[in-house]
Formats: sequence, structure tokens, C-alpha cells
Amino acid sequence: MDNQHHETMMRQALELAAVADKEGDMGVGAVIVRDGKIVGRGRNRIHTGNPLVHAETDAIADACRALGTDDLSGTTLYTTVEPCPMCAGALLNAKIDHWVLGLRFATVGRRFGRYSVETFAEFVDADIKFTTGILEEDCLALRNRYFARK
Repeated sequence: MDNQHHETMMRQALELAAVADKEGDMGVGAVIVRDGKIVGRGRNRIHTGNPLVHAETDAIADACRALGTDDLSGTTLYTTVEPCPMCAGALLNAKIDHWVLGLRFATVGRRFGRYSVETFAEFVDADIKFTTGILEEDCLALRNRYFARK
């Protein structure tokens, strides 16, 4: 996939992140793509009282419903922020092959010790392709709105 396609799909994730932001949640959005088409959409919905509904897990659930399977091999995830360890585990279990990230945790000042998606993939011996920094400034601006409210 070329950078233009990555940016187009990340813009879709940013639209979902903007919805999460308007709902008072941390503005994180995600889409899952197969064969150039979005098959799953998700946004942070932690404000609903369920701390498990992160953008990535929401998109996984949507893609599984749309495709009628829990095997998302051959798909690409676009997410505005690097997945947390919980979401990385869910993405791994869903067999998503390519993860495209807007922001890294270091960019937003959040760290899980030595955690990064690459170290996680290496630890579990997963063959995942990573692309980072897609529309990073747009993702950061939206994410910073949440912290400005706090």
C-alpha cells in the first residue's frame, strides 16, 4: 500500500477518534481494512462503563461481525494511537497482519515500561508488519484535546 492509501484510511480512523472526543472520551479511532475496503470501525467508548472498549477492540468486534469470522488474516489495522498491551494481544489473537499507527506512546508521553508494539510482537514471535507516523500531527492534535480538558 502506498502512503496516500495509508493517509486516506488514517483519516477514517481520525473521524472516529473525533466522535470519541466529542463523547468525552480519549480521542482514539481505528479501522480495519481488507482488500482496500473498511470492514471494521471502532473508537474509544470507555465512557460507556466498559474499560475494555478501546478503539482497536471495538474495530475487531465490528470486523468479525462483518466478515463472519474471528480470523482477520489478510487485514490491516489503522489506529490513531499505538495499541496498548491489551489491544495488542487482541490484535494478535485476531491475526491482523499489518498495523498502521498514527502516534507512538513516546509521542504522547505515555509508556508501559519497555513496551512497544514491536517488542510485543518480538516477544510473542509474531510476524507483523508495522508502519508508523501516518498523519502523526493530526493524531497528536486530537489526542491533546483530551488532556487539555483534563
